[in-house]
Amino acid sequence: MTIPDSVTSIDDFAFNGCTGLTSVMIPDSVMSIGKWAFAYCSGLASVTIPNSVTSIGDGAFTDCNNLAKIIFKNR
Repeated sequence: MTIPDSVTSIDDFAFNGCTGLTSVMIPDSVMSIGKWAFAYCSGLASVTIPNSVTSIGDGAFTDCNNLAKIIFKNR
């Protein structure tokens, strides 16, 4: 899934429990990822986070047991 460029923050619990989510590309427009935003996304295997993200909330990726790759992307 690619999050649209119009998004500036990912709210608390936004994708919590989305078991069918397998990958996420976060755009440069996002500055923060909320608490528990992707928690319990058991199918999540990869996440790309740009350097525009300055804060990641507590438990944002809790119990993402298949998360094998996190890419921190430079502009």
